[in-house]
Amino acid sequence: MRSLFCIVLVLLIGILASGCTQQTASSPAITPVTPTTAAAITAPAVPATGSSLAELSNTRSGTLLSLDPGPVIVSFNAENAQPMTFWFSQGQDYAEGSDLVMTGPYTGSLAVAAPKKGEYQLNISGSGSWTARVARAEMTTPLKAPVNLSGSGTSVTPCFALEKGEYFFNRNETGLASPLYELRYANGSYLMDVNNTFVQPGFGMGSPHPFGFIEIPENGTYFLSVIAKSNPHPWNVSISVVPRLPPMGPGPAIPGKV
Repeated sequence: MRSLFCIVLVLLIGILASGCTQQTASSPAITPVTPTTAAAITAPAVPATGSSLAELSNTRSGTLLSLDPGPVIVSFNAENAQPMTFWFSQGQDYAEGSDLVMTGPYTGSLAVAAPKKGEYQLNISGSGSWTARVARAEMTTPLKAPVNLSGSGTSVTPCFALEKGEYFFNRNETGLASPLYELRYANGSYLMDVNNTFVQPGFGMGSPHPFGFIEIPENGTYFLSVIAKSNPHPWNVSISVVPRLPPMGPGPAIPGKV
């Protein structure tokens, strides 16, 4: 009887030992897809060293420009707090403008675009002392995505190359605190959404979303125009490609199903 008991005890110990050492399969970790950023690249007030077209100031506030199609950068310096208005037009055929508020001395840049060859009028007004330089944009050395762009108010960023596809546009401020962000092609025209209803990224006034999706229709060079409600105003955005999901494989075989 004692021998039988010993044999049963040895068998139980062996079964328990093998159960404790058996390895269980672990589920693979799932990494959530989130917008990514790159090393910070500061967006300067003058994004390129293009050829100078005109020099303006509060004592000479307007000029007539003979332009080929493409973007023009107005780099300006306000010596004191003041509102400023920028107006760029070609008679009754084309016009674009911006009203900015400087809360103190400020240096920034603004993009305008000539859609066709011709004569254009640029007028700037302010309530204090200011100077401005008008120059062609330099688009020959684009940055590569992903990019992380930052600035301090109304600025035109360096240009960057994007391939056709979907991208994350991530911003550090939301709602009414966010500047207006407008993506443009290298030729200065706006990058519209697929339905041609708004300029991308198109958050909208008061939008609470920290990031959105933008659709790039073709490989090319682009730049970002940032218009802040008050200047200076710190901002930061990143543009990164949306990861492609791997193709779905066949599901598990179901017994009895053909």
